[in-house]
Amino acid sequence: MKCIYTIILISTFLFTACGQQNAQSKNITKEELEAKPTPTVKAEKETTECKICDFDYKKYKGDLNQEEIKGLLLALNDEYMSWATYNQVNKDFDNPRPFINIQKAEARHAGRLKGLFEKYKMPVPENKWIGETEKYQSVKEACKAGIDAEIANAALYDKLFKSTKREDILFVYKNLQRASQENHLRAFKRCSERRGHGKGRGRGYGRGRGNN
Repeated sequence: MKCIYTIILISTFLFTACGQQNAQSKNITKEELEAKPTPTVKAEKETTECKICDFDYKKYKGDLNQEEIKGLLLALNDEYMSWATYNQVNKDFDNPRPFINIQKAEARHAGRLKGLFEKYKMPVPENKWIGETEKYQSVKEACKAGIDAEIANAALYDKLFKSTKREDILFVYKNLQRASQENHLRAFKRCSERRGHGKGRGRGYGRGRGNN
């Protein structure tokens, strides 16, 4: 009888200990789960916000497919954004080089894209970036941002090359990318490396060979 009583006590102790251990394990698991960030599903976004991409594809009667239309919209959006950004820098710092020249170049780039819009019967959107771009504390800071912008511009055109096989569109894309890499990017790099950037017009920036 004494043995049976002992066995019951041992069994009760083991059951209680196991129960506590399981409860503790559950608590740890719960804490770990609470500490672990809940995965969220994020919608794919373009590298740059497109302020002009609200296109009515159903009403379009031209020859371009949807991917080609989106490509032209993204290209013009990028040129619009660049123009508006450099326009803001020119206003804030009294037309410093190379911004005064590159802004004029961006206007020509946008004009070449608008020619494709008209050729393929796409309505030409207005520039919605004006007054909506970032402001900078100095010209040097703006030049460093310009480097990033031109690198992103080249990457965008790399993607757009795959959006169409039309030679006229690809010709414009390739020329705009070349101008960005061979002229604008170099000008911004020279600008960012110079010292003593003030607010004076054209002070210490060389000739600003970004006008292409």
